[in-house]
This record gives sequence, C-alpha cells and structure tokens, in this order.
Amino acid sequence: MTHDLVISHGTVVTPEHGTFAADVAADGGTISAVAAPGTLSGETEIDATGKHVLPGAIDPHTHHGIYRGLAADAESESKSDLVGGVTTIGNYFRRAGAYEEIMPGYFDEAEPNYYHDYFFSLGLLSMEHVEEIPTIIDEFGITTFKWYMNYKDAAREKFGVDCDMHDDFGDAFVRKLAEQDVPTTLGYHSENVEITNALAGGNVYVTSESDDTDASEDEGYEVMVEEFPGYAETQSMVAGAALAKVHGYDDRFYAVHISAGQTANELAALHDAGYRAWGETCIHYLTLTTEECDERMKVNPPVRSEEDQETLWERLADGTISTIGTDHCANLAENKFGEGIRDSLLGFPSTPVMLPLILSEGVNEGRISLERAVEVTSTNAAKAFNLYPKKGTVRVGSDADLAVVDLDETKTVTPELLHSVSGYSPYEGRDVTGWPTQTVVKGELAYDDGEIVGTKGNGTHIDRPV
Repeated sequence: MTHDLVISHGTVVTPEHGTFAADVAADGGTISAVAAPGTLSGETEIDATGKHVLPGAIDPHTHHGIYRGLAADAESESKSDLVGGVTTIGNYFRRAGAYEEIMPGYFDEAEPNYYHDYFFSLGLLSMEHVEEIPTIIDEFGITTFKWYMNYKDAAREKFGVDCDMHDDFGDAFVRKLAEQDVPTTLGYHSENVEITNALAGGNVYVTSESDDTDASEDEGYEVMVEEFPGYAETQSMVAGAALAKVHGYDDRFYAVHISAGQTANELAALHDAGYRAWGETCIHYLTLTTEECDERMKVNPPVRSEEDQETLWERLADGTISTIGTDHCANLAENKFGEGIRDSLLGFPSTPVMLPLILSEGVNEGRISLERAVEVTSTNAAKAFNLYPKKGTVRVGSDADLAVVDLDETKTVTPELLHSVSGYSPYEGRDVTGWPTQTVVKGELAYDDGEIVGTKGNGTHIDRPV
C-alpha cells in the first residue's frame, strides 16, 4: 500500500507511549499507520533519520486580529507558525455585543486564510454574554472562554457594556459553565487591579484601543514590574481557583500566562490541597528576565526575575504548570515602539519560537525531558482545550499534524527566518538549538527546510467537543 505521506526512520515522541523508532503514514488528513521503520511507502516521503517526530505544537494563547484585523493575521501568522512546528492555535478575543451576531463574520475572515487549524476562546464581558454560553457552544462549537480580571471596573468605559466584571459576574460565569453538558474551560487572567491600579498611580499603558499616556523616556522596563507585581497575580489566581472549586469546576479552571514564581508555587500548594486547576506559562517568562527587556518585550504581566524564571522551569518539570502559550500579538515594528515604555504597544510576536525555545532551553539544557516538552507544547493543550485526541498525539485516527525536529540544529533568530510580518522579534539575535526541519498539516507538507510550501485556507475551525 502507498500512503499519501510517510515520515520514515524517525524517532516518534509521545507522552502516552514514550520514544520509539517508527514510520508514520498519513491518508486523507489523518494518521493512518504507525509501523516499524522502513516498512511504509508514500507518494510524499520525508526521511527523518536522526530526527524526532513530534505531534504538531499547539499554541493555545494568541491574539490574532487585535492590531491588524483577523484576516491579515490569520494568513501571515499561521504561515509564520509553520516555521516553528505549530499546527494549531487558540485565538482569544473579546468584543461587546452579541456573539451570536458577531461570530459569523469572524469565521468568514478566518476560514479562507489559515494555513493550519485554529479555535476560538471568547472573552465574556457582561451578564448578557454569560447567558449566551449555551448558544455559543451549540452554534459555533466554542467551548473555551476567558475572564479578564484586568478589566474589572474598566469594562463600562472600555467596551461600553453594562457590567463592572465584579465577582458576581464571575460567579455567574463559572456557574453557567459548570451547568453545561459538554466539557468547557475557563481561561483566567490573574490580576488584582485594585492593587495594580493603585501602584500605577493613574498612569496609563497604551493598548491598541487607547493612545492616552503619561510617558517618560527615562523609565525602563522595571516600571512594569513595579506596577504589576507578582503578588497581585498570585492573590488573584488563588481567589479565582477557589471560586471555581466551590462550584465543582476547578478541573476546568485554567490560569493563563503565569509569570511569577510565587504564583506557580501557590498553584502547587493548591494541587496538594486537592485542587485540579490548570496552569499555563508563556515562553517569554521562561527565557527572558527583566534586566534584558525593553519596549520590545512590553506585555502584561511583565517579564520578571531570574529567580522567577527558574521557579517556573521547576514547576513546569514537576507537573504543576501544564502548558506553554505565547500571548502572541502581531503588531508591526513601525507601530510597536513609542517614546518610552508607557506608550509602546503591549504584546509581541512569538508563536514560531515557542517549540524551538522549549527544545533549546528546556530539553537541550537538561531542564525537562523530550517527552515532557511534547506534553507541555502539544498534548496538554489539546486536553485542556477539548481537542484531544484529534490533536496533540501521534496515534492512528488523529489529525496528521506533525513536526520533524533536529535537536542539534542551531539557528539565529531573525524576522526573516520566522517569515515575520512584524519586522522584529524579542528574541532577535538569539542562537537557538532545536528546530523543525519539516512541518506537516493534516497530512500535507507545509514547511520544508526553510520554505513555506503549505496552502492558505487548508486550516479550519475545530468545532468542539471533538
């Protein structure tokens, strides 16, 4: 039998089955065979001798469409993702108004433009949004949501909604999710804004929706850390997890972008106490520190200390932190940088370096095993966001989303390497060891040794539950 595509003589890595030599075949977009090395043949063949075959990476935390519109980001960012072995992304976004009316337009923008599959996670901003949850699930196959604690007391002015996003809103949000008959997930932005607003003293950090600023060219990145301290994140995470637990929903509570070591340690303490909450950190918190950051790395929560970084690695290794995201935003270099830290835009592009940096700084530096790297960059995200086993594994019947990686290949990060539309990278000039040589999307070769060969529109929304 000749298959559509075969990756031969590689070393397959999955958390479920460990590491083993095998050929992997794909037909009709799914994995059709996993067999002894050298036993399968295909119309398209990839020789993976000396390389590892991983399930395609999943970035569950991106913000496509926030700066340039969804159609533009869908095309450019999914194309760039292929360089880093990413074959699925989750797009968080929030809008005022009824999602029942909004979502058809977003699907129209997304479907013709993605090079790989994607899913939406919706930020809810009002009691009306909470009441829409069953409709969102039934009509659009969206089962993952977000509670933005940083919009408490700001939602009325920022979005024009009739809600302050206090805990009565959050309580209704969690209870409504817990009532659903299908698995759902609540992404939670941990931030005590009563603390951070007081520390900011009325200063404003510019976002895509505001150009107000009290800027000073003398201020450096440390002002972000001072005004968004780790303990404000920690306290909020614990409070949110507690609310989820009293409603029996703690196994679907997902703390996004954990930046502080203290937060990770408190999550470990919650696990010891019987909580089942998920924790995500981002690649920048694992690979950057405050001292090396400038306007390029402006993000909320900010990048913290080396001590925080090492604690996050330890908690990633021991299972406390389950997933890696990026908080990816595709802002352009000409718009990103202002007069100083306050009036530079929040967010930066980083999805295509997620897997390479985990391989380079995690696996090759001995911080985590290769199996654990696959777990935190693919398998666990698939489970947390209700995609598994369609995504996140190398198994017959699963989608043939695969990354062939060379753990010994070193490349210097440049925008050109990443096929970046942003024109900059917070990792520019950094030598990274461990890169995909080929990326396969639904059984089709999409990236081949530096060249994008995939097809725009080959990606589609993943309706859930799968």
